[in-house]
Amino acid sequence: MTVAEFEHFLEAYERDVFTFCRYLANNTDTAGDLYQETALAAFQMIDRIDKNSNPKSLLFAIAAGKWKNMRRKSFRRQSIAPELPLEDWANTATAQSPTEDAAQSPTEDAAQNSLQQQAIHNAVAEMKDKFRVPLILHYFDNCPTEEIAQVCNIPVGTVKSRLHKARALLKKTLEKEGYNYG
Repeated sequence: MTVAEFEHFLEAYERDVFTFCRYLANNTDTAGDLYQETALAAFQMIDRIDKNSNPKSLLFAIAAGKWKNMRRKSFRRQSIAPELPLEDWANTATAQSPTEDAAQSPTEDAAQNSLQQQAIHNAVAEMKDKFRVPLILHYFDNCPTEEIAQVCNIPVGTVKSRLHKARALLKKTLEKEGYNYG
């Protein structure tokens, strides 16, 4: 694969891979770093990329591997020198009260839907990676189970089992939040 072909290859899957990175990292800045690491790793293996053997799943697999490495490094760093998030510093420094003339509030249905979406997002973000990655790939990136198995390097049956468990965990968490999915 030439450099020009690689650029087209990366452009074709840029949005999907970045979205996947954003769901993994749960932070746009970290997702950008993860995407850059993924693109760099893919470029380093440019000779081994086969355009005919599902290159999108290769990018997802690289991103998942890089994410595991980033998390491992982060945990190691936190055990050595814990950091206080910038938001916590800002919150302790000043507390501002909201203004009453804020923008118009949305309708109740839209507000409820927004709260529900946020609850789902938070519940997915709190899952272990072994459940979260297949769930994100299946529901947000519409990947078939065979492709998820390739990305995660696990059997298809394990993917199905983890999806089932992830849905059960999600349902349980949302029911605790007061949402009923009968």
